[in-house]
Amino acid sequence: MSEERSIITPWTQASIFEWGSATDVGMSRIMNQDFYATSGSLFVVADGMGGHRGGEAASEIATRKVFEEQEYPTMEAFRDQIRIANSEVRAEAEQNPERQGMGTTLCGITSLRPNRDAPTELVAANIGDSRIYLLSAGSFTQITTDHSLVEEMRREGKITDQQAENHPHRNIITRALGIDAEAAVDCWQIPAQKDDRFLLCTDGLTNEVPDREICNILQNYNDPQEAAQQLIELANSNGGNDNVTAVVVDVKEGRESFEPSKVPTIPIPKATGTTDRTKLPEKDPVDASREHPEWVATPQNIRKLIVTALVMLLVVGLFVGRYARDNYFVSFEQIGDTSVENSQILIFQGRTNSILWFDPTIEERRPILGRDLDEETVQEIQQKPQFETLQAAIQYLDALQEEITENRQKTD
Repeated sequence: MSEERSIITPWTQASIFEWGSATDVGMSRIMNQDFYATSGSLFVVADGMGGHRGGEAASEIATRKVFEEQEYPTMEAFRDQIRIANSEVRAEAEQNPERQGMGTTLCGITSLRPNRDAPTELVAANIGDSRIYLLSAGSFTQITTDHSLVEEMRREGKITDQQAENHPHRNIITRALGIDAEAAVDCWQIPAQKDDRFLLCTDGLTNEVPDREICNILQNYNDPQEAAQQLIELANSNGGNDNVTAVVVDVKEGRESFEPSKVPTIPIPKATGTTDRTKLPEKDPVDASREHPEWVATPQNIRKLIVTALVMLLVVGLFVGRYARDNYFVSFEQIGDTSVENSQILIFQGRTNSILWFDPTIEERRPILGRDLDEETVQEIQQKPQFETLQAAIQYLDALQEEITENRQKTD
């Protein structure tokens, strides 16, 4: 077990938590790109990605930025700090050409700043496919939702739960820190309930160990440090194909209940500004009629109407154009009667169907033909998988090429 990729703050009596943590490079990798941090009020786990130590840097930068604040007053403050971490990762990539395209997943739990008039509340957050689980009164649930291609396909009914568990592209994520200018972070607010146990982990654990075995270890090992170490050892014994990190967090103070903690099934959306209408002065009908006189068809009013209509058309056109172009998908390029087997795979920018005059455009070609792929992957590409970013689409094709190369080496 390695402690070089972590920030560990000693336990204090003021904390409502007890915890244990461990990370390991795994059995196949030579570098640990995971990074985690623990303290009496905040726990963070990140899994980096990117070439030439990019992933290693991204996960550490993001974790340290989030860890700058030990206590957060609100859920939005926690979310905003993670978004600041996103900017830090992007800034580092812009300054270092070798790290362009680097990113990291991140998940975290924090206890909100104590309020004498209210029970203690916890906030869970994630972006990417690092997960948070909850074991509460015998009930074991996954709080977070993976931001990955396979999870989106499973939710849309394109693949089954069993196919999702063994899908060759389950490591392709659709959200991460450092990729987009604005990071879409999911958050949940949860009451602190005594004896609840949380697990924060990277996909190096969940890709190797089924949920039922993770649950068994969390139930059978009372010491959180021992539970974390057992999870790491089991992941490595099952293959250890990736870096693996586990942080087990026990709630020792909070409300007491024999019922499992209730966690929202969907994350709480980002707050938007609201107007307090009770503070707006009321207007009498006479004043209102003077402010909005009856419209008269004078030449001046007609010109104003035409200008207003043109501006509205321009705004609508810009909105539709942005929507039509703010998407990427992968598909076969079938020209004329060319069969799928002889068709090349392309990355397109745009929507799968043309919107008004906005047609998809080709962003990248790959020397991959339909005959290079198995039947399941061909069907998957015929459904035109979509991606939020070009980087995610490129990762998808990189994984395909790597799989094709490995299969050819086996046959040779």
